[in-house]
Amino acid sequence: MSYIYNNSIKYADSTNLDAFQRLRVSEVTSLLEVKHVHDKLPLLINEVTAGTATSIYDEPNARVIMSTSANNDYVIRQTTSRAIYQPGKGQIFEASFSNFQLETDVIKRLGYYTTNTSAPYDSVVDGILLESNGQTNQISFQIWKSGTTIYSADTTTWSNDDFLVNSIDWSLTQLMFVDFQWLGVGRVRFGLVIDGQLRIFTTNSGTNNLSTIYMTAPNQPIRYEIRQVGAGSGSLSMICSQVSLEGSLNRLQQSLGLTQFPTVQATTAGTKYPLIGYRIASGYEGANITLSDIQSLNTTTPSKSDYYITVELNPTLSSSAVFTGVSNTAIAYSISTGQTITSDGYVLTTFLGSGGGTQVDNFQFENNVIRPGIRVDGSYDEIWICVVSQGNNQTFRSAINLSYFL
Repeated sequence: MSYIYNNSIKYADSTNLDAFQRLRVSEVTSLLEVKHVHDKLPLLINEVTAGTATSIYDEPNARVIMSTSANNDYVIRQTTSRAIYQPGKGQIFEASFSNFQLETDVIKRLGYYTTNTSAPYDSVVDGILLESNGQTNQISFQIWKSGTTIYSADTTTWSNDDFLVNSIDWSLTQLMFVDFQWLGVGRVRFGLVIDGQLRIFTTNSGTNNLSTIYMTAPNQPIRYEIRQVGAGSGSLSMICSQVSLEGSLNRLQQSLGLTQFPTVQATTAGTKYPLIGYRIASGYEGANITLSDIQSLNTTTPSKSDYYITVELNPTLSSSAVFTGVSNTAIAYSISTGQTITSDGYVLTTFLGSGGGTQVDNFQFENNVIRPGIRVDGSYDEIWICVVSQGNNQTFRSAINLSYFL
């Protein structure tokens, strides 16, 4: 006699499963990373301070200490790039910090969120954050949608069967995590890593309990901030943080080619001239743009000179450049109108071009760490392709190919 059993295996909902209840694996895909081992990461993080507030790099402890001492002081540190969310996949945000205890008239926040782009940058919050509020005397986990509080849970409502919330010492180092679904809707789980264990303290299901989506943009930066709203003083230590996709990154990119066909005149040997620039287009603030390759052509007649090309982040041009958005894409571009580079930007890469022959010089480049982003005040990073010639009165054409995630 034979018997048929129902041998289906089920996993209880726990931290062993991601936000979509798929079995959590170690092969996560990193999207944003911040660690202060060597410096304050000025190429990755935009910092804004006001009043007497200070932001001090503490190398021995791999942290940045953000402090306030007077009313209206604040420090904001935010990545210029934003993490790309891919629908149908879980995403996890982790951040370490200390000095998060309640301090009178001091508000401390950290998370995966943005605000308005006008000083003091404290309204129209969108995203996910942990807050220590010295006015309300509450530490709470919050979800915001374009200035509206969607969910707020202070420590009196947190629960975990394996750990007492009241035993958390917020002045000491802590490691928070948030994992979430976002198809406009979806659940968000918040917790701390304690004794090496992910301990979930509060969850918002985000489905069948809201009338709209729970945050406007799933592509957000990493952000830490402290602000003073009265007398007293306070501090917050920013240590390390990351955003990862819990799965492989689908290569669902869009591509765009840009050509600087009217020649740029490099009149003076040794002077640097911009050729073509690009940045994120207005309205596409969460996009990630990657430079795939560059082609350059020395069109000088009759005598060509050798030259070199640089790819630079935020160089200073002798006069303002006008950027034009490419319809239905995340990219805005600018073609040189005869400017020079008066102050070098950060040189991401460089290559030599030959003055001999008529070939097109080609260079492939991909950098997924430093890419054009957006600062706290809403201003845009720019990437420029620049040229320096060995000879006078040289003319150049160039073309670039870009790819981007939305």
